[in-house]
Amino acid sequence: MNTMIAPDVRETVCDFENLYNAMNVCKKSVMWKDSVAGWTKNGIINCARLEEQLKNGTYNIDEYSRFIIYEPKKRDIVSTRFKDSVFQRSLCDNYLTEQITKSFIYDNGACLTGKGTEFARGRLVAHIQKFYRKHGRNGYVLKCDITNFFGSTPHSVVKEKMRKLCDDDWAYSEVCRIIDSFGTKDNPEVGMGLGSQATQLCQLAVLNDIDHGIKEHKRIKHYVRYMDDLILLHENKDTLKDCLQYIRDELEKMGLQLSAKKTQIFPITQAIHFLGYSFRLAETGKVVKKVLPNKFSHERHKLKRMKGLVEDGKLTRDKMDKCFESWLAHATAEPSDRRKGSPFLCRTDDYHRIENMKRFYKSLWEV
Repeated sequence: MNTMIAPDVRETVCDFENLYNAMNVCKKSVMWKDSVAGWTKNGIINCARLEEQLKNGTYNIDEYSRFIIYEPKKRDIVSTRFKDSVFQRSLCDNYLTEQITKSFIYDNGACLTGKGTEFARGRLVAHIQKFYRKHGRNGYVLKCDITNFFGSTPHSVVKEKMRKLCDDDWAYSEVCRIIDSFGTKDNPEVGMGLGSQATQLCQLAVLNDIDHGIKEHKRIKHYVRYMDDLILLHENKDTLKDCLQYIRDELEKMGLQLSAKKTQIFPITQAIHFLGYSFRLAETGKVVKKVLPNKFSHERHKLKRMKGLVEDGKLTRDKMDKCFESWLAHATAEPSDRRKGSPFLCRTDDYHRIENMKRFYKSLWEV
């Protein structure tokens, strides 16, 4: 009788070919960085060296690069060095992603292949439409947002969640090493890096038990989560109040808390703001989707700055045109070749504002 022997996780993750494939994935869209170009120029040698370090136990995580971004809001970004990104990509692609996401609910929409912001917005629209067919416009929305989700998550909580999901001791120890590499000077045991693929997956797992609690114990059919943004729909306001208390209690156990400003219960007839868009249920049952106004003003300021770079010779007109075309595709949800036929695509109802943006962009180049 033949028995199949499961491949060793460490050997698979640290295999040269898998590391080299991970490097080719990681370098996409960041080859403009000198550090990435230098590392990949000698990619074969560097991947072989990385393989040797991982296998003989001399691999160490390099110091992170830290900076702040202000879109869509102020965020502290901890950027992983390219060498460490290659290892994390191999770890995630060859073990971690499949291992921990198999227990995720379908409507957990962040950072996974085939999912993302477009998927999550499409699922919200689908849930609103299903709700309308059964309850009309008689219902409520619970919208939750966690305060400083990445920056305030205790390492002990993440490790506990990952221990339940990782069945390989070596992989778990590497995940713990990545987790412990974050934190602040004031509190090295709290906080996860926002720019790390592994920590993105870990943070998705932190709220996994809450997802199952809402779906399986609270019996909420219409629920969507994108990282720390949670949307629940129900015909009974008291039911959503009970869910809110449940979420608050579970987060408190983990040392996390909801944002008082962004967490609220309101009638489903009001607009739902989710992932940069506004979703409003019309009397006819149509879900009207529009880009939030601040996204237009932000894009105008961005285009003005880019125009200055073009005039200074630091950016080409062609690249600026492509950036604007990309923004238009995002704002209108026009399908690219990759997304044609997507069941989750939801076009926006912003015709006049989009046309104004086109006229504004054209006016930038008029003498």
